Amino acid sequence: MLLKLGPDGNAESRAHLARVAMAAQVDGIVISNTSAERPDTLASAHRAEKGGLSGAPLRAQALRACAELYVLTEGKLPIIGVGGIDSGAAAYERIRAGASLLQLYTALVYSGPGLVDSIHAELRERLEADGFATLGDAVGVDAARIAAAAAAADR
Repeated sequence: MLLKLGPDGNAESRAHLARVAMAAQVDGIVISNTSAERPDTLASAHRAEKGGLSGAPLRAQALRACAELYVLTEGKLPIIGVGGIDSGAAAYERIRAGASLLQLYTALVYSGPGLVDSIHAELRERLEADGFATLGDAVGVDAARIAAAAAAADR
């Protein structure tokens, strides 16, 4: 069973959800679902629409939530990274933040199925450049730094 969480909320709510997930012994966490929030930087004619926002506008929020949950669960639960993964660079960033699996959706709508091969190729290049033998070796290596930077920004 996977627990799917949105990127909205604060560090305190994520800490609570991490404790609940660990206590319930879920098999993993999907982060993030769509967001009800609309960032000030959103430049869309549909900005005022109700409903879940997905894709690239969620990238920063989803990255932060991924890193925080990885740290909070001490890497003991697999994290499925979702939201704004539209390139090998975005995929690699999410992996380094703690995601051991990735879900693509919105980017596939805009880029088509060739995106998967493109991300795969870029991931191989980045892993090799950083000296990682496997993708698993890169999971979470930046999580503590990202979570700490997010906490400092909140102060």
